[in-house]
Amino acid sequence: MKRLLLIAAVVLANAVVQALCVIPGATPSVAPLFLALLAASVLSLVAAATAVVAVLGGSGARWLRALAAVVLALVIVGALAVASPVALVPALLVALVIVSPAGNPDATAWSGLRAFAWHPVRAILLAVVTLVAFVVLAVGALLFGFFLTGWLGSFATWVVVGAVAAVLARAWARLAVRPRLGR
Repeated sequence: MKRLLLIAAVVLANAVVQALCVIPGATPSVAPLFLALLAASVLSLVAAATAVVAVLGGSGARWLRALAAVVLALVIVGALAVASPVALVPALLVALVIVSPAGNPDATAWSGLRAFAWHPVRAILLAVVTLVAFVVLAVGALLFGFFLTGWLGSFATWVVVGAVAAVLARAWARLAVRPRLGR
């Protein structure tokens, strides 16, 4: 229960920061205000993702490894989004699979991908569920953008996206645990 409350607090805090970044109404440019808001938004996203991944790791969580995994995934996914928007969804899936178990003290760099070897059917089903969730979140974000604008739309979008991402990260982190004999 304590982990759930911590993750909910992280999701809500990130949503508040993202909503505050929308309030000034800065348009994308090289203006200092926009760059400051962009930096605040990215830092909030990195902090929230790192906190969720580390909290999912339980006691003895590896915060620095979680931070490194989140930053590396963000850089790679960001570069792929700029280079080829078509590669964004598969890149997000791979990033989620690899980063989710990073906070677990027993996890290795390959634990996320090894989930496909340890639990092939469940991993494939979870990958399909994850892809469907990404599509639903994209459509939901568009609808929030049409019907709830400004800071309220931003807050609602980030609460929903954060909650769904936390649930998916938990599922991938649990799947990355090696199966025990006699289970």
